[in-house]
Parts: sequence; structure tokens; C-alpha cells
Amino acid sequence: MTSSLARHAAAPRSGLRRSPARHIHLVAACAAWAATSAGAQSSITLSGKVEMSVDHLRISSPNGSSRTLTALSSDSSRLIFEGVEDLGGGWGAKFKLDHGFNADTGTVGFGGIYFGREAMVGLVTPYGELRLGRNYIPMDDLTGPLDPFYFTGIGAAWPMTLFTPRINNSVKYLSPRMGGFQVRALASASEGIRGAQYTGLGVSYNDTNFDLHAAYTIQKNAVPAGDRKEFMVGGDYKFGGPRLTGFYIQRNDPGQPRRSSALVGTNWPLGAGEIRASYLVERQGASKASRVALQYMHFLSRRTAVFAGIARLNNGAGFSETLNPALPVLAKGEDVMGTQLGVRHSF
Repeated sequence: MTSSLARHAAAPRSGLRRSPARHIHLVAACAAWAATSAGAQSSITLSGKVEMSVDHLRISSPNGSSRTLTALSSDSSRLIFEGVEDLGGGWGAKFKLDHGFNADTGTVGFGGIYFGREAMVGLVTPYGELRLGRNYIPMDDLTGPLDPFYFTGIGAAWPMTLFTPRINNSVKYLSPRMGGFQVRALASASEGIRGAQYTGLGVSYNDTNFDLHAAYTIQKNAVPAGDRKEFMVGGDYKFGGPRLTGFYIQRNDPGQPRRSSALVGTNWPLGAGEIRASYLVERQGASKASRVALQYMHFLSRRTAVFAGIARLNNGAGFSETLNPALPVLAKGEDVMGTQLGVRHSF
């Protein structure tokens, strides 16, 4: 839910009294500005969310020892500035600045990148939408909606999805929807940095009862042996309120065993809330990591929810996945059992 930012025209402070004529001129200028803004149908909005949880973890090492840990964590808290302007004739301009922060400490997330979630300016045309800046890749756009946890909380799938979700210095294109189909494409400039040149393509089909998605990404010179190639296919089926969902992702690095990730899950309405559940497995060679997660999200209002979840993650030799990046990093081969109680407020 968004709310418009108010624009304030503050008069400079002075000990001199203004003449009535100057007041009339100021009012006339403000009226002209307001009329121009209304004619252009432009708006600037502020939105976001603050999400906090208490997490209790029991971590087991391959040698048989174990330890417990309780943490207060912030997951996906963000502050978003967006602006749109209708230019007429099906054309428009827009921008988005998405700031991720750690609500538990008040610090900037994403390694200090202030608008680390997204930073773009774009044009909307009758032939599609063009975005320039730090963009989500098409594969991330199409995978996120298939995660029953929507990439947040103790069951978030994205730590085990293998790909880099956001790309700097990129140009992204979204086609108009045509009979349920939509195409997304992205290309980035390496700007002299090895492994920073990405090309991505995604195709989706959306129907009343089901969605189908496929995406492909190439990262040039990602590893010394050459290019990294990623492929994703997935979809969901909706029957009334509940839905079933799943995806498969494969990553190929030259000179390394193929790596894959697969998920099956469900969203099931219950009372004033929703049950979310998923099973996710990641493989590379003979080793694998698997995670099962269950959560109940109870909506107190359209903007506020409380939630409780439990998850179990088993790391095979060579894997050190975690339940959520907001939680402590595990050593290779460590398993973890976690519970989570939290509150989310969107604005």
C-alpha cells in the first residue's frame, strides 16, 4: 500500500514583510505548478515494509556436536521511492529507488549499497517498457512468485536458487502482454570488470488457473574457464484459493559439476491467514542440500501480519547453505533446525 509524498513550498525566512503583490504572485505560481502537475498526471509515492522476527536455531556439526543460537533478525525491510508521469499517447516515464535496510540495527543492507534492491529510470511505451540501472534479471522476476514464501522469512528459497538476482549497469526490456504471453530481456555492460557482463531472457504465460515460466542467463567470463549458463523452468496451478507451485534451475560452469536446484510447494488459505510450505533440494555432483519449511502467516489487516515458521536444513559434504541470509552463516556439512516468530508491517 502506498501513500503520496506531499510537496511543500517553504518560503524563505526574512525579517522583512512581504507586499500583497508578492503574495499574489506566489499563489499564482503555485496554482500554475499544480495545474501543470495535474495535467501531466505525475505522482511520487513512498512505500515499503519493516519485518522483524525472533529466530531460534539448533546447529548440528558433522562431528556430532551441536549449539543453539537465538537471534533478532530483519528480513526484507525496505524503503521504496517511485515516480511515474503520463506523457500521453501510451507513453510514460518512471523511476524506482529501493533501499534495503537492517531494522534490527538501523544500518544499510546489501553491503552498504544504499539502493541495493533496485535503482532504475525507465520509459513506458506502447511497444513495451525500458529500464536502465540496477535491475532484477528476468530469471529472478519469474522465480520469486513461484516461491510459496515469496523470497522472505525462514523458508525463503532464494539463498538456494543459484543465480545473481540483480545486475548493475543494465538495460531491461519488458514487452506488452500478448494473449497471456510476456517477454523480458536484460543486457549489462561489463565496464571493464571481468564476469560482469550478463545477458538474460525470460518468457512467461499467465492464465486464470495456471502460470508457466522459463528463463535463460549467460554471464560472460564468470569463471576462469569461461561463461556461466543458467536455465530455469517453473509454474503454478491454482484451484480456488490454494495453489501448487514448483521450479527447476540448472547452472553450468565450465570445468565444474553441474549444479541444480528444485522446489515444490503450496500456499493454502486458512482463516484470516495462509499456510506456506515448500521442499527444496540443491545438488552438485554426488552431494546435496535439502530443506523443508512450514509457516503460518496471519493477516491482522491489509498492512500488518504476524507469522510463525519452522524449517529443517540438511547440508551434505561441500554445502554450507543457510535458512536465510539474515541468519548466521553455517560451516560446510552443518545442519540446522530453526523456528521463527515475527511481525511484518507494510506501508
